[in-house]
Amino acid sequence: MNEPLLQEQIAYYRARANEYEETALPTLGAGDSPMAREWREAERAVHALPQYTDILELACGTGVWTRLLAQHTEHLTALDAAPEMLQLNRANVNDARVKYECVNLFEWEPMQQYEMVFFAFWLSHVPQAQLDLFLQRVRRALKPNGTVFILDEPRGTKNVIPTNENVQTRALNDGRTFKIVKEYYAPEELRERMGQLGFASIEISRGDYFFWLRAGKSNND
Repeated sequence: MNEPLLQEQIAYYRARANEYEETALPTLGAGDSPMAREWREAERAVHALPQYTDILELACGTGVWTRLLAQHTEHLTALDAAPEMLQLNRANVNDARVKYECVNLFEWEPMQQYEMVFFAFWLSHVPQAQLDLFLQRVRRALKPNGTVFILDEPRGTKNVIPTNENVQTRALNDGRTFKIVKEYYAPEELRERMGQLGFASIEISRGDYFFWLRAGKSNND
């Protein structure tokens, strides 16, 4: 694992927390561009989720998806490595059903199981070398017959930002720059890889800008 790069990635999101919502994809919710329409389709897919007793959200950020997930569960556990993100999420969502934990997801080990594990725009920050280990942890975090829901940008997305060996340089409003991991995974390859790791009933919806994937964990695990 490239530990300095992963630590720099955490530092970037800590530093970006206060400007995240003015520069991130949720600003595309308005308008009628193809990208905005796909974003709203993703929101509808989350709105259509059934009710769960407990959900785990990884890399919860400022609460863009937390506020939607909280409507579908009695208990939501939201994890993020940046305390600044958690503070903003708590203020934005303000929901007693949500419990927050500051966790480095590259060191995370699930201590309990959930009916659903959800993460949006996080998988693309997981290096190829860490992907199997991370997905195995996700699988261990699922109850039998549990579901994982992944939302991200596919390989070949029309919103691609150039990378150098799957590393991007990002700039903040104050001019500081940071390097982060950016892996554009192909959903079809993820299906095969997750099947090999023991996920089942894998469903994919892919657009030009975003994809979402749902997969289950069989009851005999």
